[in-house]
Amino acid sequence: MLSQRAANSVFAILVIVASCYFAWMAEQFETSGLLASSGLPSKFFPQLTLGFTALCAVVVIFLYARRGAAGGDEGQAVFADIGEARRGLLMLAVMVICYLIWLHAGFVSMAALAGPLSLAAMGIRSKLIYLTVLILTGVIYIVFTQLLGVQFS
Repeated sequence: MLSQRAANSVFAILVIVASCYFAWMAEQFETSGLLASSGLPSKFFPQLTLGFTALCAVVVIFLYARRGAAGGDEGQAVFADIGEARRGLLMLAVMVICYLIWLHAGFVSMAALAGPLSLAAMGIRSKLIYLTVLILTGVIYIVFTQLLGVQFS
């Protein structure tokens, strides 16, 4: 199967690309609230966090390039069998789909679909688990919108 070295290297590169993309998106944040009064722009903390995340990914790539392993994973495989690989790739696809739904249809639509799609990707067949996830999604939505006053778009 896929080696830990190859998978982690590709993942680290994707983390760097994603960090750059989200830092670019944070560049569009408006300065307001407590950060504005402190003289820090709203983008400061997200970009700081993303920069640190990208730096950690660079360290992982450096360790694999220099030593061939990181954290004692030399010679290990990512997935034990093809079933695990399929479920892992399906979960990645679900997260990308959920992100696109969030962009185009809003957070509520994405939140309603993320749980059931994730369960399906993992091969869960229990109707009780699907029902539990949907109920928990509804409870979280009610808590945030009705009790905390957060408005989701």
